[in-house]
Amino acid sequence: MADYDRAIPPGGVGKITLQVKTRGYQGKTTKSASVYSNDPNQRNAKIYLSMDVRAHIIVEPAPRILFNGVVGEDLRRVVHIRAADDQPLEITGVETNLGSVIDYTLNRKEDGRRYELEVAVKSTGTQVSSGFLELSTNHPVKKKLKLPVLVRVNPELEVRPAAITFRERSRAGSKGRQFKRVLTIVNNRGKPFQVRGLRYNKEYFEVRPLGAADQPSSNHRFEVVPLLERLPAGRAGLQDTLIIETDVAQAAELKVPMRILVDR
Repeated sequence: MADYDRAIPPGGVGKITLQVKTRGYQGKTTKSASVYSNDPNQRNAKIYLSMDVRAHIIVEPAPRILFNGVVGEDLRRVVHIRAADDQPLEITGVETNLGSVIDYTLNRKEDGRRYELEVAVKSTGTQVSSGFLELSTNHPVKKKLKLPVLVRVNPELEVRPAAITFRERSRAGSKGRQFKRVLTIVNNRGKPFQVRGLRYNKEYFEVRPLGAADQPSSNHRFEVVPLLERLPAGRAGLQDTLIIETDVAQAAELKVPMRILVDR
């Protein structure tokens, strides 16, 4: 949040106040703000605010738990929890709203001042989930400690973008212009794979490989071109599905919806 003097007289001094909400932060953090003015020599400038946020309860390596992996991987994270003043800390309970997504194990270390929290993703399919783990403690100030949790499990093969739409205001306006989109198929494990075939309606679309699609590579690119001039007169749109055949057992067929829309 920022506040500032709206007008500063020539040669005068103005004041800018920055307010930062530190919830969820710990350690050294830097925030910035952009300043815009009518100064002809410097119409905008950036100011920075650096701070060292001292939490009542320290979570290392960070007070949030992030997962970003691929289907089939063993996804787990370990965080260490202790009171900032190194006094004995009691964690009396743990709650989560991601019970179907994650498992957790809480172990108290021998010195009685630290805990080790291990969190693992237990679901096996692709997904994006967000939630939290909330710890109840005996700390006199921080009775509740909420740790944000984000889980992203990606497919082994991913098509970007996941769908393609070609839109034109009028059929006449499309004459002499060529529309195209580029599709990229990525192996999120970085492993090489082959594209064995493409199935789609060749009357209204053309899909061209940008490179040797039949040779192993960790990514393949294709150019998709709609054949708008072949769209029947009076027809406002058309839908089709591009089916990409690969040599990856878990993703033998990838499906990409394709649409042509003409407003009039």
